[in-house]
Amino acid sequence: MTTAPPPQENAGLTSLVETIVAPASAFDRLAEKQTWGWAFIASSLLTAVGALASGPVTRHVTQLMMERQAAAATTSQQAAALANAATMTAKFSTFGWIFAPLGVLWIVLIATVILLICNALFGGKASFKQLWCASMNVSVVLSLGALLASIVIAIRGTGAITGFSDLFHSSISLAAIAPIDNLKILTILSMITPFSLWALWLNALIMQRIARMEPPRAWVAAIAALLLPALVWGAIARAPAGSTTGTPPTTSASASP
Repeated sequence: MTTAPPPQENAGLTSLVETIVAPASAFDRLAEKQTWGWAFIASSLLTAVGALASGPVTRHVTQLMMERQAAAATTSQQAAALANAATMTAKFSTFGWIFAPLGVLWIVLIATVILLICNALFGGKASFKQLWCASMNVSVVLSLGALLASIVIAIRGTGAITGFSDLFHSSISLAAIAPIDNLKILTILSMITPFSLWALWLNALIMQRIARMEPPRAWVAAIAALLLPALVWGAIARAPAGSTTGTPPTTSASASP
């Protein structure tokens, strides 16, 4: 009588679930067996659904900003060009959810590179592949936060949001309670959310369990992965002509849940 072989474990799906419920175990697993497919699928789906949920409000605000710029144009040619740009932007944003996977890949690449640099500076033991796979699994947390933020914006609706500052103040982030309308500061604060702080802790754990760093250095690396992108987005954020509110850089929702 033969015994049936034990069922094969799905390492990728197990690592994804454990990143949420048992991250230390997940990162120990990822240090030995690198997987990221299931995490990529989950993050892409969450981000796409979030983009669909917030799409009407985002298109509404973008249209308002473009109309204000057109009204402030000094020539009829500029006004016509801006009107055409507004139309194209609205059409493109309707299908923006399609590009959710590219956004996820971009965000994970940025996080991986920052962690890899810190890994080299602090004498860590992790490889690019290990950090990439771990960061991809962490991206599920950020994508979940982005989805919830999109739902909040969708519930508020187009009537309550007339500019990008309203979007920031409606976010699940420090920007929501900031008594200011400075675009650059709001952009930075919008990156500080309960979910990005969760990811901060997970990144510190990655650097301890996979890169074998001491906790202080691991936390420095994790803080760098959170703050450096936020500072860059804040630096390049600018206010469009003819508007008192600004246009933030276009990012994936997983960047600023």
